[in-house]
Amino acid sequence: MNSILKNSRKHDISFHPSGKIDISAHIARKLSLAPGDVIDIAQESGEWYLYVKLRSGTYAGRHDGRVWATAYGKGTFRTCSKAISNAVLSAAGAIGRLRCPCGAEFERNNTKYITIIYRCSL
Repeated sequence: MNSILKNSRKHDISFHPSGKIDISAHIARKLSLAPGDVIDIAQESGEWYLYVKLRSGTYAGRHDGRVWATAYGKGTFRTCSKAISNAVLSAAGAIGRLRCPCGAEFERNNTKYITIIYRCSL
């Protein structure tokens, strides 16, 4: 017998070789993302964590990783950062698009971090 749903867990964040990064509404709500916020990824002990580096209105100029709301999904966000995408794709050994679930969230120094599970893509 064959299963229709090989993996029923949906992805929370997608990284594309072009630098495009899509963030699901679920994760955007957890991070309280707003258009204009700047995201980044931190590394510690072999784990990767998504967090908001700068909040909109608290910086001047253009920044890599600035998010905007997209039209195709309510609460879904998109950003473009070739540096972030290439780092994650390289760490995961992915050739094309990488679709990752996210894990536990925690707070450190008043910054909320969410674990990116990049080792097993969907």
